[in-house]
Amino acid sequence: MLQPYFDCELSIDDKDKILELHKRFKNDVLIQKIHLDGAELIIKPYPYNCSCKDGLPDWFDGLLEKFVHVITRDAKEDKRKISKKVREFRSERAVRVHWIKPILENASDKRITRFRYIENSGREREYFWYRAKGYMVIVEYINPNFALITGFCVDQSNHTYYMRKFQNKA
Repeated sequence: MLQPYFDCELSIDDKDKILELHKRFKNDVLIQKIHLDGAELIIKPYPYNCSCKDGLPDWFDGLLEKFVHVITRDAKEDKRKISKKVREFRSERAVRVHWIKPILENASDKRITRFRYIENSGREREYFWYRAKGYMVIVEYINPNFALITGFCVDQSNHTYYMRKFQNKA
């Protein structure tokens, strides 16, 4: 039974907790490795270095770029004010970052909806949707491995979008 890593909502100022989640993510995807259909899930171990540009705290620099991508999202534009912020921290993503590994490792579980979708770019991606928990993991097959694209919460604002992708799967 998957539960959030912390039972409280995090803020971007919870540095120690975010660093703990980063350590867990790093262990799950870089040290222990995840295998999917006999192929290794890879992430490039690039350090994030865009905190100033993205409007995130400077201590995010040096964390794994993919980790920062998973725990943040594109900032929603507010038409009334111009914001420099490009990415925004999302607590619900952060406290579920440790779900990526068990969802992928249990991809054949009937609770995981797995489907392929050809993106507008022509790239074929695989979606792993744990619908009961409203969480999605996306990977892309890059011969001979899989690359982690992202993991995030599916909510009312994007549920219809992903249902359409599922209905139009490859």
